[in-house]
Amino acid sequence: MAGIACCGIAVGLLTGYQRGGLAQVLPPAPAAVCPLLRPELLALLVPGHGTATQDTDRDDETLSAWCVVERPKDDGEDASLVVGVINVGRAAGADPAARAHRHFVGSFVLNRDRFLLDGLGDEAGYWSELGPAGRLYLTVRAGTRLVHVQYRNTMVGPERSREAAVLAAREVLAKL
Repeated sequence: MAGIACCGIAVGLLTGYQRGGLAQVLPPAPAAVCPLLRPELLALLVPGHGTATQDTDRDDETLSAWCVVERPKDDGEDASLVVGVINVGRAAGADPAARAHRHFVGSFVLNRDRFLLDGLGDEAGYWSELGPAGRLYLTVRAGTRLVHVQYRNTMVGPERSREAAVLAAREVLAKL
């Protein structure tokens, strides 16, 4: 009887040890993103924009908050800015910084050229949709947090779009 009890305890301890590294721990929820962006910046990046809207999202090990700013599409010109702050937690035995790095790498589309940037967080890079009016996607990793920017403005060229996305990311990073 004692042998069976010892085996049960040993199996329980082994299972607990093996699953201990797999525990999922959600990060704290990020604050609202729209207040992190100055109204003058939004007016510069998305001229004639409507009301900025907030959104939140929860994934397996991430919590995110998003700010969406769009220009009404009635004049044929298109401009929009989406900025998200994504906090990464612990899951599948990996620490939050390793998970955040995986999310950073996964934010790039495989069949597009990606361009890395210096001077923004621990890692930063962008890629853009094909065509002159394509959307630009910029992701910055700062520790266990990601700042993701999607920017489109058919009134400016690709270089100005990249500068605008970087400006929005810097604005949010400075206030986190």
